[in-house]
Amino acid sequence: MDRDNPWAKLYSPNRKPLRAIKDFALENVNAVAQYSAYVTHGEVDSMEAIAPGSGAVIRRGIKKIAAFRDETGVVHTHSAICPHLGGVVCWNQTERTWDCPCHGSRFDAYGHVIDGPANADLAPTEHEDTPHPHVPEHLPPTPTHPKNNL
Repeated sequence: MDRDNPWAKLYSPNRKPLRAIKDFALENVNAVAQYSAYVTHGEVDSMEAIAPGSGAVIRRGIKKIAAFRDETGVVHTHSAICPHLGGVVCWNQTERTWDCPCHGSRFDAYGHVIDGPANADLAPTEHEDTPHPHVPEHLPPTPTHPKNNL
């Protein structure tokens, strides 16, 4: 449409009025600060440091892990990266939720999304403290399929 519209400049998505430059700059600094958690250490050094009913972010190599220890002592781990835009979640002890400081997404202690804008759960992850099921040695061997005996 090659018509001139007197309102086009006012509603342009590229507009940056001079009086808003300060707020624009501060918001961009804030956005960068939210992602600085990628380069920090975890809140605790090991899973053992997490009390029952609490959670903490742990660094494992280059990954950030959201770890929650339930009242029975079982540790549940998920990626600490919010599926919305990749912010690192923080444990909220009062609400017992994982909260993303970037855009306000919230997840329950087990990583399930409660409030958006995220529309997916925190990704599950394995951790080295997970007990592996022990297979008793007295079980009979698994029978082989007849085709395997050819």
